[in-house]
Amino acid sequence: MTNILVTGAEGQLGQCFQAVAKEFPLHNLIFVTKRDLDITKPKSLKKGFDLVPFEGIINCAAYSKVDLAELEKNKAKKINTEGVQNLVSFSEKNKLFLIHFSTDYIFDGKNKLPLKEDHVTKPLNYYAESKLAGEEVLKRASCLNTSIRISWLFSPYGTNFVKKIIKLSNSKKDIQVVNDQSGRPTYGIDLARVILKNITHPDFFSYNCYHYANKGFTTWFNFAKKIIALSGNNCSVKPCSSNEDKTHVERPGFSILDTSRIENNLSLSIPDWENALQRCLNRM
Repeated sequence: MTNILVTGAEGQLGQCFQAVAKEFPLHNLIFVTKRDLDITKPKSLKKGFDLVPFEGIINCAAYSKVDLAELEKNKAKKINTEGVQNLVSFSEKNKLFLIHFSTDYIFDGKNKLPLKEDHVTKPLNYYAESKLAGEEVLKRASCLNTSIRISWLFSPYGTNFVKKIIKLSNSKKDIQVVNDQSGRPTYGIDLARVILKNITHPDFFSYNCYHYANKGFTTWFNFAKKIIALSGNNCSVKPCSSNEDKTHVERPGFSILDTSRIENNLSLSIPDWENALQRCLNRM
């Protein structure tokens, strides 16, 4: 049995790993919240390791408030960049493997073809800058590692688009959703299963970066329409442009990830996002 530390256990992705952990009895997942172990404090890592030694780390800890990051740059940098550096230094010293998660927001959305791992990055906001800086830290690491870029994460847990739309459609007759941003939704449960199933695959760490998202692509508008249709709520969805949206932080207009690398390397068959959405709503 392999002991694996999972940071950020209270967050959306951390809860997804908790939800499927029993399906993988060969891994002993040690779930820690920020209160248990703060990745921004190296001494906290050592204390946790001394208590229960582990062979690897799955880092689900992240600052993910895209809009607020513009006002809390130091906080975003401390978690998304400096925190990753702390994990790298600790992993190198103790010969651990490290799995990290990044975002489609590191691209500017100007490209109109699915984005491969080696596509030129150009963050449009500070949240994305801090995540890209974390990736760069990982690329220089000598420990066994990989970074997995995901997009439009949703699940029954935490704060996400699916839960937001259901909440709005329960209380409003109509809502407006942007229709000029395209991407691939990622079901956190599917992602967690892929990681835990393949973590011991001999080729898992062959690449320092993968893209993962559910099959198919959509816009936020069409995503919202599908959520409401499947949940059975009687709410009208109206399209709007990003310029009409109340958020002030620029996001990529096109961030459809090409997932062929992880599919081919690990022989994956990724479910489509509509199927994943139905399974998510069933869990909820």
